[in-house]
Amino acid sequence: MKRNLSVPGSLVLAASLAIAPLTGCVTQSKYDLMLAERDELAASNEILRQQSGQLTRQSQRLASVAAGLSQELALRDEEVEQLTREQEELMEELETWVVAGLIKMELLKDGLHLVLSEEILFPTGSDELSDTGREVLTKLVEELEQLPYQIAVIGYTDNVPVGPRLAARYPSNWELAGARAASVVRLFQGAGVPAQQLLVISRGESQPIASNDTPEGRAENRRIEVRLRPVVS
Repeated sequence: MKRNLSVPGSLVLAASLAIAPLTGCVTQSKYDLMLAERDELAASNEILRQQSGQLTRQSQRLASVAAGLSQELALRDEEVEQLTREQEELMEELETWVVAGLIKMELLKDGLHLVLSEEILFPTGSDELSDTGREVLTKLVEELEQLPYQIAVIGYTDNVPVGPRLAARYPSNWELAGARAASVVRLFQGAGVPAQQLLVISRGESQPIASNDTPEGRAENRRIEVRLRPVVS
């Protein structure tokens, strides 16, 4: 004989109601934790995305700067090569002057040095350029005017005191050497060399290149030096 065993409906409902809150509480806690982790990861990803974008833009800017610098260096190298060629051409042009004894020429690290005897440029006991001096310097300017040189004109004397004719104007050889160098610079400027490329320096009798004990040595010490330094933009 079979017996039908049945659980009253009210008991099943009560059990379900008792279990449901417990099951829902655990699931919700995990769900909230997952949501929090997801949001945290999303925030981290957004920060990383922004940082990645910033790094990309910085990298692009640096690449642009590097390309600009590379181009500038290439242009600078090209300009230096051009100046070197022009300087070599100038030296070839002036070689005939060297042979003629008008100038002495020397290429040093800081540029081309030209030495002109004061006997060629100035009459004895004078601070005014001679006709020959003007002619020589005018020809020199014609060679220089198209080239971007910083031009320093340096005056030197021997150790003989300034003569009575000039002593009232120039108390010592410092002033006389400076005045003679300034005469050369004025001619350069008048011939079209920009003033900002010109410089006057006086060395007086302080830097002799020969003995002042002989007329020949003193003649060597009385000189004008023109230093040409290429200007790279």
